[in-house]
Formats: sequence, structure tokens, C-alpha cells
Amino acid sequence: MKQYIVINSVFLGAIVLVFQLVFSLSGLSQNLTQTIKGMVSDLDSQVLLPGATIMVIGTDPVLGTVTDADGNFRLTGIPVGRYSLKFSYVGYEPTIRSEVLVLSGKEVILQVFMKESVVNVQQVEVKAYSNKEQATNAMAMISARQLTMEEASRYAGGIDDPSRLASSFAGVAGSLSSNAIVIRGNAPKGLLWRMEGIEIPNPSHFANVTTFGGGGITALSSQMLTTSDFFTGAFPAEYGNALSGVFDMKMRTGNNEKREHTIKAGIIGIDFATEGPFVKGKKASYLFNYRYSTLALISPLLPENARGIRYQDFAMKINFPLGKLGTVSFWGLLSSDATGSRAKEDSTEWQYYQDIEEDKNLNRMGVLGINHKVILSEKTWLNASAAVTGNYIYWNRKRLQDDLVFYPKDEIAQNDRKYTVSLLVNHKFGPGHANRSGLIFNKLTYDVLLRQAPAGDDALQTYTDEKDGSNLVQIYSQSRWEVSPRLTANAGLHAQFFTLNKNFTLEPRASIKWKLSEKHSLSFAYGLHSRLEPIGYYLARQTGPAGTTLPNKELGMTRAHHMVMAFEASTGNFSRLRIEPFYQRLFDVPVIDGTSFSMSNLEMDWFFNDSLCNRGKGNNIGLDITLERFLHNGYYYLMTLSLFDSKYTGGDGIERNARFNKNYVANILFGKEWKIGRNGSNSLGINWKFSVLGGDRISPVDQAASILAHDVVYHEDKAFSKHKPTVYYLDFTASWQRNKPRYSSTWSFQFVNLLFQKEFYGHRYNFRTHTVEELKEVVMIPNVSYRIDF
Repeated sequence: MKQYIVINSVFLGAIVLVFQLVFSLSGLSQNLTQTIKGMVSDLDSQVLLPGATIMVIGTDPVLGTVTDADGNFRLTGIPVGRYSLKFSYVGYEPTIRSEVLVLSGKEVILQVFMKESVVNVQQVEVKAYSNKEQATNAMAMISARQLTMEEASRYAGGIDDPSRLASSFAGVAGSLSSNAIVIRGNAPKGLLWRMEGIEIPNPSHFANVTTFGGGGITALSSQMLTTSDFFTGAFPAEYGNALSGVFDMKMRTGNNEKREHTIKAGIIGIDFATEGPFVKGKKASYLFNYRYSTLALISPLLPENARGIRYQDFAMKINFPLGKLGTVSFWGLLSSDATGSRAKEDSTEWQYYQDIEEDKNLNRMGVLGINHKVILSEKTWLNASAAVTGNYIYWNRKRLQDDLVFYPKDEIAQNDRKYTVSLLVNHKFGPGHANRSGLIFNKLTYDVLLRQAPAGDDALQTYTDEKDGSNLVQIYSQSRWEVSPRLTANAGLHAQFFTLNKNFTLEPRASIKWKLSEKHSLSFAYGLHSRLEPIGYYLARQTGPAGTTLPNKELGMTRAHHMVMAFEASTGNFSRLRIEPFYQRLFDVPVIDGTSFSMSNLEMDWFFNDSLCNRGKGNNIGLDITLERFLHNGYYYLMTLSLFDSKYTGGDGIERNARFNKNYVANILFGKEWKIGRNGSNSLGINWKFSVLGGDRISPVDQAASILAHDVVYHEDKAFSKHKPTVYYLDFTASWQRNKPRYSSTWSFQFVNLLFQKEFYGHRYNFRTHTVEELKEVVMIPNVSYRIDF
């Protein structure tokens, strides 16, 4: 079942008329200002830094301030616009926070971390560079970058979705119909999602409906997230149960001094966010966000195949500062979505099986957590977390048979829950050595029922019917050493133990960074990584003379060696070049003995009960190049190129192209902002993205076998031997921001796939002509929205 968001010409016409009307309006602008506030802390110890200097770059006269005795700062009377802020402190390396957007409707709240220098900075001049060059995680040194939700809204093709934003980065390939993230030729299921330090299910609506690891649209509102990290390889030791990459997301804390609100309405959804102090004058704060799909509201006007889409989500964070006892925060994310389709009523239109099928799909995802962070001393901080996560999917499909009666075809009912306790201790031994160690205990429970009717049979066959539980225990420790002002080393271990089959892994991680000069550096990193497969594969059942067995219960984890080298050059205060050659060696990959099947190619297959063994292998080798200018003086650009080759060896011992071996991905993004209106208090932004992606790898169709089976059958001995043509995507985003004394507003228009490129979904059997046909559809995602902050 393929779901996508479309809109007819009536809505496109309405969008054009609205924009013509809005842009024709004019009004008098005023000298509008806002407040920038926040806190400055030591990167490793998290201790607040009193007396740190903050300067707003490019202002005349220069605007600035210093942090108070508690490390807090406040800049008042800052005119609306975009700024870069420089932070300086004696004995610390200066840092720049760039792309800070100041609007009249909301205060700007920043949390800035500074790194203590291993030398006397009064004797050695240290130049400040934008902190966007590095991840927020202090232990990350390579194949990592930070991202913001403001970028997801601004970048063309992002449509407020961090997953789609990531597809613009080097080493990442995306698609139109799904927000699945393919990293360096690996399957999307290998990505680890974390929120507030806790592993969570894929936070997408319609997750795992078309692709394991992907969904339709993010369940995370842009109002909730702060700066987060994205890793594409050789990640730090604190990250376990991850094979291809890590998306480490963090929720922002609500304003604890002033109540503020946001309303955003668009074609995709309606958002309402509110934040502020529980009691004015106190430090406890709240942040709530609710979103509802507007596709459900306008469903009668949408094309027939998009009318069944409904979703909603709720997110929150409540923060309680407790003085010397630290800070306690409660946070959560709940999402619900549903979709379905009905058989065509006109029998003359019946050609494909989906024409005579009815299906219903329900998805639920939730996570509720509590964090307690406390500064134990000037050198040590501790973070203790507990969370419960849940993921429920129900999918029922019926097919009309010759007697014109619907019979069950598929049934999926899976309810997974996880109870997590996490403890992290970070200790700073000195300016040149910091250690981070932790323990994560996950109690897994699952209730899985998977049934499907075989071809030519109306009775459902049970593939999995299990209700049980197990544990996943993770322990890690990692240190960073500043060996000299130019040499930094990082080493650690991560251990995992899966109690279902007593599978244990010990994974070393190490990296080193050498500053060749003030503007150039060379890095190397190695990591051993592993990940569990979807739980249904461990619980697949087979029935024979000896009764029912679970042949895959003892299945081991897929493992991979990651090796990365990186050359970085700062081409300016706000620009950089990064070149990353990489090599990944996959091993212990589950395969079916004697066949071309490998779990490294798994896109989606719920109904599976073949016997697996850990004999598969794989290789990903390539080069990622990034040339980037961060938004400064009104414009930015991002150019990425990924050249890679992904191969796998299945159960038959033959090396082949992997499913996700596109060979090349290139992106060019450019954006420009203009100050408009009297005093330049308003702004107009235009953003473009052009992408070139190598075609998908597919298996050739066995035409004769397909006709005999009345369904699509592939030549498995020639798996993924065909390469689809190159695809080209063009995306566009425009925004108009207006600032008023009591509020700010933003009109935004986003359009994905302006070239109307067709997306390839696979093949389907035409039972009228008895032929196999390719399924291609144009997926375009237009969205017009209006946001007001007050």
C-alpha cells in the first residue's frame, strides 16, 4: 500500500491567489526589538560560566553583555533580524552562534557550551568559528553534524521534517514517498532514533507502512525541537543498537519568564504550541504542542486515493529547576494515525489486486520520560532517565474473490513496549581529559500476530503469534583527550547483551583529530557497531512433524566495522569544506542459506518464516563531499556529493549489488533572504534545492513464473541486477516574515518535486492482460502555511 500527499488544481489556484493577495498588502513598519537570553556553560563539566562576554557581530554600535554570577545573560533591545553572536571567556576557546533569528513575537533562548583550552589562550590566538561545524555531543569528532528545526522549515524539500532535511546531507539518500533515511548504502532500518537520551521508535506518522525505518511525515512539530545531532558513521560509544547512523534529538525548554504561543495552519496540518512559566517569577516552565492533520478536514476535496489519511500528535516538556538538586524534566510524544482504502465499485476498472482490495491501517506511537540532571561538583555531572515507549500497528487487508465475497488476505497486529532506565556520568579530569560512562537497561515486551493467506488459499497462515518479553542491556565508557593544542584523541567501548538469545557484543570505538593548521584538520575514526533485527523475525514460526518451532530465535545481531577519514577546511568564519572517504564492512548479516536473500536489503516484509543464519556479508565504500556556507549576510548554500558502491553477499555466497546501491547522490541548495519594509523589519526568503540520485537497484521479473502464479515473481538468482535510470528533483520554498509590536507572522509556501518526477514503487500484476507492469506515480508535496507567534 502506497500513500502519498497530493492536491488538485483547485488548491494550487487558491494558493496562488492567497499569495498574490498577501504580497500585495503593505503596512508601516516600526523599530521593533526583541530579547536574546540564555546561559553559558562548560562543554564537559556543564558548570555555568560567570563573566563570559557576548557580542552581537556586525552591530554599530556594538551590542553585547556579560553573563551574571549564575552564568545567565540577557541582551535587550535587539532589532529584529538575523545575527551571529560571539562568546568569549578567559581560558576557553571562543565560539560563534550563527543564524540566530530574532522575531518580535518570541524571545530567543540560547544554551551555549564552551570548550576549555588546553593552553593559555592569552598566549595563543584562537580564532572563533561557527559552532555549526561540529555536533553538540562533546564526544563526536567525525561523520557528524548538528541541525535545527529552523533549517527544516527553511531548506527547500525539508517541509518541517528532520528526516527529509537529513536527505540534503552528504552520505544520505531520500525519496519522495517516504521519509526513510538511507545512509551510505545501508537499509533505513539500521538507523537509531533517540530523544532526550532514550532510544525511541521511528517518530513518523505511518511508520513502517511502506518501509521499515521510514514513514510518511514526521510526528515531531518544529515547535518542540532544539539543536540536535545527526551521525552517518563511526559514532561515539554511548550509541548502541545502531548500524547505519544515529538521529539524536533534543527537546527545547519552554520560556520560564514569559508566556508565549504559536499557531500554525497549513495544508499538511494545524499546530498549536504554548509555553511559559507555571507561576511568574518562578523557574518551572512548560511547553506543549498539539497538531492535527488538515488532510482529514479537507478530505472530501482531495483525490480518492488520499482521503483516508488522518493523523494527530501531541508533545510536551515540563521543566523543574531544583537549585543544587539539579533539574527534573518530564517529556513525551504521542502520535496516532490511520489510513485505508476501498475496492473500486466499477468492475470494469478492475485490473490489479489493489482494485479489489480493502484495507485498514492504524498506527500508535508514544514515549513518556523523566530526566534528572544534577551537577555533582565542578568536574562531574549526572543524568538519570526513565521512560516507557510503545509502538502499535494494526493492518488488515481483504481481497474480493471470484464469488464476490471479501476474504482476509493479511493481518498484522503488533504491540511493542519498552521500559528504559538510563544512567550517565560525565567527569572532567582536566582541560585535556573528559570521560562519559553510562548504563542503559531496556525491558522489552511484545505481542505479535502476523497472518497471511498464501496464493490460491483463503485461509490465513500464521507466521508469528507470540507474546513475551526480553531485555537489552547496554554499558559504555568513552574518554576524550586533548593530547596537545593540535591533537585530540577519543576512545571507548560499548557492550550489548540481548537476553532473548543471550547474544553479546563488545564494540570498540576510537577516533583522532589532528589540526594541520588554524583552518585545516585531518581525522580518522573506527567503530564496531551492531543492531537487532525487527522482533518479528526472531519470533517467526515454522510448523512441522515435530510441532511448532522458532528457527530464528537464536539469531545474532548484524554487525559492521566503520572506518572513516575526514579532511576539513574552514574557508571562512561561516563556510567550510569537508571530504570524507569511508569504508564499512558488514558481517554476521542474517541470510537464507543457498539463496540471494540478505537482511541488509530488507525494505519491508512482514510475513516471513524462513530459517536465517548469520553468514551474510557486505561492503560499503565511498566518498562524501560537503561545501557549505552557513546563513550569513542574507544568503547560504550547501553542496553535497556522495559517491559510493554497496555490495552484499547472500546465503548463496555470491556478491551482488545491494538494494540501496544508488552509486551517487548530489544536492545543491541555495537560499537568499532580503530585508523589506520600512527599517528592514520584515524579510522575504527564497530557497531552492536540486538533487540528482542514481536509480534504485531492482531484481528482474520472471515473466513466465509470474503468469503461472498470477502475481509478481522475481528472478532471485539475479537479485538487484537491474539499475533504474537517474532521477532529478527540484524543490522550492518561499517565506515572508512580518514583525509587529505584539506578534510576528510567517507565510510559507513549500513545493517538493517541481519537475513532477515519477517515483518508482515496484511492479504489479495485471490480471486482465496477464502481464507484469511497472508502478510509477508522480508524488508532489505542496504546502502553504501561515504561522503567528505572540
